[in-house]
Amino acid sequence: MTTEIYSGTVARVKAIELGSAADRLGLLVGDIILKLGKHEPLEGVETPSILDDIRADHDWLVIKRDSVIFRLASKGGAFGATLEAYPLPEEITLEIKGPWEPFHCSIRPNDSMLLIPEKISPMWWPFPLIAYGYYRLWQMLGATLLLYCIGLATSEIAFAVVYVASILILITGGPHLLRDTAVKDGFSPRGRIALGDRADIAPLEMVTKAMLRVNHKGR
Repeated sequence: MTTEIYSGTVARVKAIELGSAADRLGLLVGDIILKLGKHEPLEGVETPSILDDIRADHDWLVIKRDSVIFRLASKGGAFGATLEAYPLPEEITLEIKGPWEPFHCSIRPNDSMLLIPEKISPMWWPFPLIAYGYYRLWQMLGATLLLYCIGLATSEIAFAVVYVASILILITGGPHLLRDTAVKDGFSPRGRIALGDRADIAPLEMVTKAMLRVNHKGR
């Protein structure tokens, strides 16, 4: 377990230009930036050009979104975000239970966020339908269920073949399959996110959903 401590004045996202690098990265109005790659957050307030320069660092931004703290890859930069100074009301102590786990982030504009792991856990392999349902990929779930029904109506052997094939598709296609299906379901790819605790997945998706809807109403 490792511990990271943040205190003092950092930066908060005041505005995001639609279609900008910051928007494509996945930053939202209201995000608190605890670390700006190799730079201090206030440098992004005082020298906005740094938000474009960080793309060359291939480093992580540390973001606090409501109560969830996560890392956001700096690839592509964050130009298009307007930052303001934000004094932290209290010192933040972040305890990381293990290595940061990376995810692909996708957003359905003004609606919700979906996190897809870079590697599909073996626990999902025997249960493709449950995996697709968990990741809210309804088109893939429907197509797989239809194939199951066709196989079952044909013969037990046909069903077994279809079932094994669906498992192999999930294993070999992995995240790429899930990401492509997410796009078909209306999600747009954003930056890579890393979490220090898998328990933060659901809270981060929920708070992002709320922020997307609030920000959309405020435009």
